[in-house]
Amino acid sequence: MYVIFTLLAGLAILPFLVYVRFPYFLHDLRYILNGIAIGKRVGKYSSRKPCYTILDRFLERVNLHPHKSFIIFENDTYSYQDADRRSNKVARTLSQHCKLQEGDAVALFLGNDPVYVWIWLGLAKLGCVPALINHNIRAKSLLHCFSCCGANVLIAAAGGYGNAL
Repeated sequence: MYVIFTLLAGLAILPFLVYVRFPYFLHDLRYILNGIAIGKRVGKYSSRKPCYTILDRFLERVNLHPHKSFIIFENDTYSYQDADRRSNKVARTLSQHCKLQEGDAVALFLGNDPVYVWIWLGLAKLGCVPALINHNIRAKSLLHCFSCCGANVLIAAAGGYGNAL
């Protein structure tokens, strides 16, 4: 009988001892459980046939709420419809002038700007793979990243990168 009471007392005091010894244990546990839930959700979406992508979700939102704000950048607001039109222009331009086809890799060397989103969506519409290159790197690191990504096309911002190489 004393053994059972000792075990119950030990189980009752165990959470306190774990908290004292590992104060971030509950935060870590919540993080792990969140990761598992996200993994299950991603698995559910990836098992759909055909696969449900971010582009599919974006196009659904364009159809549901075309005039709703999609991006607010500095003093400008862009709706879902604006983003769709601009990304269509990008896709059309890249397919005509760069002769991009589905599966091609394209390196993006852009800063934090809405144009980045238009180009990313345009590439997704073409079925191209974007290679995202950090716009803060320079010289040998930039050349190394570009050579490793296997891209035939590099899209860079128009200004502010004059001393990149």
